[in-house]
Amino acid sequence: MSTAASLVVAVLAALGAACSFGVGVALQHRQVQRERVGSPLALLSRLARRRLWLAGIGLAVAAYGLQAVALAFGPLAVVAPVAATDLLFALPIAAMWDRRAMRRSEWTGCALVAAGVAVFVLCSPQSAGRSDGPARDWLLAFGAVALISTAAAAAAVVGRRATRASLLAVAAGVVFGLTAAVTLSLTRMVRFGEGAAVLARWQSWAVLALGTTGLLLSAAAYKAGALRASLPIMDTVEPVASVLIGAVVFGERLASSPGILVVQVAAATSAVIGIMLLGRSPLAAAPVPAGPAGAEPAGAEPAGARPAGAAARRNAEPSFSATRSHV
Repeated sequence: MSTAASLVVAVLAALGAACSFGVGVALQHRQVQRERVGSPLALLSRLARRRLWLAGIGLAVAAYGLQAVALAFGPLAVVAPVAATDLLFALPIAAMWDRRAMRRSEWTGCALVAAGVAVFVLCSPQSAGRSDGPARDWLLAFGAVALISTAAAAAAVVGRRATRASLLAVAAGVVFGLTAAVTLSLTRMVRFGEGAAVLARWQSWAVLALGTTGLLLSAAAYKAGALRASLPIMDTVEPVASVLIGAVVFGERLASSPGILVVQVAAATSAVIGIMLLGRSPLAAAPVPAGPAGAEPAGAEPAGARPAGAAARRNAEPSFSATRSHV
């Protein structure tokens, strides 16, 4: 397959993953809001009988697969920004269900994200980079991520409460960025016929360890403060970390000239501003009906979106966008 065809497959798969993430989590959130059961197990039992909630879970699973396909065919510099556009699909659906028109700021955020990501991708060179990197580059990437995430998490513990959620979001974002890089290497092995030995490679176990660490950090970030203090930062840091790791480990390149590089930076800035606007939308942090006296709000966790982090995030601010999944 030609490089151009591979990029087309990667972009379409990443866009499909973003759509599946957004629609699927919005479906889950909608069904959770209708329940008033305090116990997580009872909540899961009731939700398992709702077709729309099961459909949301199915879409989340499909999104995992689509993002893996995108990483198998395209560079992190393209896949990561496109996959971060899930709110573009989730917010209009939430507005439709709430029977209200989207605000001007929300449409502005959607336009900035869509235009920024589109320009960034169009300016990217038609190169998928390497499928793996030398051990030295991997050690550099792991070391940098460990340093940044540890420093951010430590600062969150000893620092002011007002900045705790944001610092934990930074830590989670860089870990998820490295997770995407390792996933790319893993999916390329499968694509090029090394799938039989995939469990014997370090990438399989690194994805598991990084994914678990990222889920715990994101759960802590959601619990530490309001969603608007963590989600926009995480949705910004993750693709930025992915792009930088892709350049170091896989030799991916951004623009081919200084002028186009300026355009790419401007496009990325536009997308970040759009993410910030969308993350502050009331649709991304919808109020949840009160449960029975003494019980937790049922909407405190869209159950099933991230099972590993569910217990740690039960008291987090309710939001469908808080369950955005990563590979």
